[in-house]
Amino acid sequence: MRSERKVVSFLKKNQIVLASLVLALFSLHLALTDRKEVARGFILKEVLSITVTPMQRLVLAASNGAARVWSGYIYLAGVKEENDSLKGAVSSLQEENNRLKEEVILNNRLRELLAHKEALQFKTVAASITGFSMDRWARTVTINKGLAEGIKKDLAVISPEGVIGKTIEVNRHTSRVILATDLRSDIDALVQRTRVKGVIEGSGTEDLIFKYIRQVDNVQAGDVVVTSGLSGVFPKGLVVGEITRVEKGKDNFFKYVEVRPKAEVRKIEEVLVVTETGFFEEE
Repeated sequence: MRSERKVVSFLKKNQIVLASLVLALFSLHLALTDRKEVARGFILKEVLSITVTPMQRLVLAASNGAARVWSGYIYLAGVKEENDSLKGAVSSLQEENNRLKEEVILNNRLRELLAHKEALQFKTVAASITGFSMDRWARTVTINKGLAEGIKKDLAVISPEGVIGKTIEVNRHTSRVILATDLRSDIDALVQRTRVKGVIEGSGTEDLIFKYIRQVDNVQAGDVVVTSGLSGVFPKGLVVGEITRVEKGKDNFFKYVEVRPKAEVRKIEEVLVVTETGFFEEE
């Protein structure tokens, strides 16, 4: 490729000299070419053949090289266009694949939620979580159901994993739910193994505090805590969490008990709102 470029450059720089040489040789050829000077004309032809033919070959080679370069450029341009088209197709397929994956995951979640809903002995309304507030002093979520869907204040909000919280503010199509971990939250509960009763309160963190457990009460790490059904808000037997820490309290009368919630709210996208428990009359 470099040699061909050099030849083309040489021809351009010396085109006048070369043209003069060709014309001089041609004139000499005409002067010598007659019937009596055939031999000398023949010699001139051979000279022209020897001198001009290599130059013709170089010119043709350069021309062919340029043609190959142009053809290569056209080919590469076509390849690039095809490559860009394939990249676009791959990107579209990846987006479609991700969308289908999300649909499969959503369908699995909804199927699990529906199965849980059908297994419950009380009425519920399914809702999606549309907003989070995880401050220490206000741990709440927003759901996409409200007055228009039969939601009222102080209704239990649950998931297949366990208790989420209860409604505290209801609008026409949205509601705000205070989480069990909120400092203002309290839920009547009991230890499933020993039936020891107490109150689950929020700590403003990811853990719960199980209050009013006496020093003589039989509770230990690993025990499951469920709702007692005494408040009339949460139906009896819903899983709240598992005891993770039991210590002697500062007042020497009650134990300090920590509970890890069963439901991980940050990973939950759909919930059930309990609209009728069957244990009390609605207003």
